[in-house]
Amino acid sequence: MRMEAGLARGHNLHVTWKGDVIRISRDVSDEEKTAVGRRKIKVHNSFLKLGVNTAMSSVPNVALLGSGGGLRAMIALQGVLGELQKEDLLGAVMYLCGVSGSTWCMSFIYEHEEWLGKLPILEAKMCDNLVNQSWDPSKSLDALVEPSKEKTYSLTDFWGSVVLYAMLHEANYGHLSKERMVSFNGEVPYPIYAAVDSNKLDDTSKTHPGIWFEFTPHDAGFFHPGAFVDMRLLGSSFENGVLRILKNEKSISYLRGLWGSSFADRKEDVKEIEDYIKHLGEQASASSCHCIYCQAASHAIKLLIHAMEGTTHEHQDENITNIMELLKDQVGSNTYNFLSLLKDKHNTLDKPGRVAQFLTLADMFTQEFAARTSPFTHHEETKRSIWDTLRILSKTVYCLFKWKWGTISNYIYKYPSLNDKNLTGKEELRLADAGIAMNSAYPLVLRPEREVKLILSFDFSSGNPFETVKEAVLYCKENHLPFPDIDVSELDKSKDSPYDCYVFQGHDSPTVMHFPLFNTVNCKDKVAEWREQYSTLKVSYKEQEVKNLLEAAKANVRNNRGRILQAMKSMQAP
Repeated sequence: MRMEAGLARGHNLHVTWKGDVIRISRDVSDEEKTAVGRRKIKVHNSFLKLGVNTAMSSVPNVALLGSGGGLRAMIALQGVLGELQKEDLLGAVMYLCGVSGSTWCMSFIYEHEEWLGKLPILEAKMCDNLVNQSWDPSKSLDALVEPSKEKTYSLTDFWGSVVLYAMLHEANYGHLSKERMVSFNGEVPYPIYAAVDSNKLDDTSKTHPGIWFEFTPHDAGFFHPGAFVDMRLLGSSFENGVLRILKNEKSISYLRGLWGSSFADRKEDVKEIEDYIKHLGEQASASSCHCIYCQAASHAIKLLIHAMEGTTHEHQDENITNIMELLKDQVGSNTYNFLSLLKDKHNTLDKPGRVAQFLTLADMFTQEFAARTSPFTHHEETKRSIWDTLRILSKTVYCLFKWKWGTISNYIYKYPSLNDKNLTGKEELRLADAGIAMNSAYPLVLRPEREVKLILSFDFSSGNPFETVKEAVLYCKENHLPFPDIDVSELDKSKDSPYDCYVFQGHDSPTVMHFPLFNTVNCKDKVAEWREQYSTLKVSYKEQEVKNLLEAAKANVRNNRGRILQAMKSMQAP
C-alpha cells in the first residue's frame, strides 16, 4: 500500500508519509536487504581476518540468538557480546535476534552507533544502572499520561513504563526506527526482536508460524502470511489498508514491556503489579490544585488504592465522607448519589466487587467534574494533573482485573487482499513475549529469506537448557524446514549437568551451536546452585552478582572460540 498523506488526527504530528507503509510479502524488506548487503562487506572482512577464506558472493549468514530469561538474560547477553568482540568473532555475525530479557540488552546497546567498539563502556554502564541507580515513580506516571488516553491502553504500557523501569533503572523513550541509522552502514549485526500474537496462540499450535511477530528497525509484522507495517506506524489506526489516525511511534520502554512480559503472563504475579499501583497512588495522590474537585479526585485515588486491599480498609469510610463533603453543593449529581449508595454497602462487597464499584465511581466522577477544573491545574514540573493520575491508575486497575495485555491497533484490519479473517477481522492485535511460545526466536532466523547457515544459540532459560532446541526441532518438522536431526532424548539425560557447547549439524540444514548458560565447565558441580541464585524472577542484583554472571557468560564464548571458528570454516564454499 502506497500513501501520500499528511495526517494529524489523534496527535499533532505534521508528517507526510510517502511510499509503502504496509507491505504484503513474505520477503524481508528492501531496507533490510540493503543493510544486510552493507553488513556482508564487514562480515567478509572479518572472515578473512579469522582465516576463513570465502568469496564475497558466498559469505554465509551467521545468526546469534539470545534467549529469554529476565535480567539474567539481559546481563548474560551483554557478557556474550563483549567476549565475542574481544575474541574477534562478533564481526562475523550478520543477525542478532532476541527474545524477552535479551531484547532489553539489545535495545540498550543499539542506542549507540558503532556499539561494537563501546561494549566495555556499555557493560560498565549497565552494571551501574542495575546496581547504583533507582527509578522515579513520578517519571513513570508522566510517561503514561498520553498512552492512558488510548483505548488500546493495557498492562503492557504499565509494565514497560513502571515495572521494567523499576527493574532496569532505565527509561528509554526513544524509538526502534532510530536503529535504522545504527544498522545503516553495516557496522553492527542487523537486529530482530521477537513477539507472538496471543490471539492466535489461543486458537492454534505453538508450532504454527503464523503466531510469530517480528520487529526490525524498518518494519514490524507477521512473516506468515507476510504482512508488515513501517515500524514508525505500528500502533496507528488503519482500516481497509488506509491510515485513519496517525499516532506517535511506540517507545522503546513500551516495546520492552511487550517483548519482556513473560513473567507477567503468570497471574500469580498480580500482587506485584498491585503493589506498584498502590505505590504510585500513595506517591501521587496529593493535588497541587486546591479546588474542591481536584481535592475530591485526590480522595478518589486513595479510595481506589484502598479498594484493592484484600480486607475492608478503615479509611474507606473516611474518604467517601470527605468526597461527599467536598461535593455537598452537588447533591443531585450522579457521583454524589452513587457515593451515598456506596457508603452503605462497600463493606459488604468482596474485593472484585469493591474494585468494580470504585472504578465506576472514578469514571463517573471524571466525566462529571474534570472539565470544571482550571486548565492550569497540572503539576508544575511534569504538567500532569491529578485527573491524569486518576485516569492512569483506574485504567491500570481495570486492565489488571480484565487481565488485558499487549493490545495494539491492527494495521491490517479489514485489509482487502488478505484472506485470514482471524487476523483482518480484529481491530486490535494482542502481542506478547515470544517466550510463552518458544524462548529462542529460531522461527525468525530460519526464514528461508534470511539464508542463515550458522546459528549461535546462547540459552539463558530457566529449567531444561535444551527446551528451546527441542521446540525448534518440532517447529521445523511440522513446517518442513531444514534442521539438524537431533536425538532430544539424549539431550534430556544431561539437562541437570550440561556441557558448555553442543554442535548440531545436518545435511542441507543450518549448523546449530547451543550454549547453555550454566554448565559443568563454568559452574563445575554447582549448576543447580547457580540456577537457583540467578532465577528468572530475580529482579535486583548486587554488583558482584552482575560481575559473576557476566564472567560465566563470557567463559562460554572464551572456552569455545576454537569450536565456533571451526564451524565458520566448515561453511566455506568448496
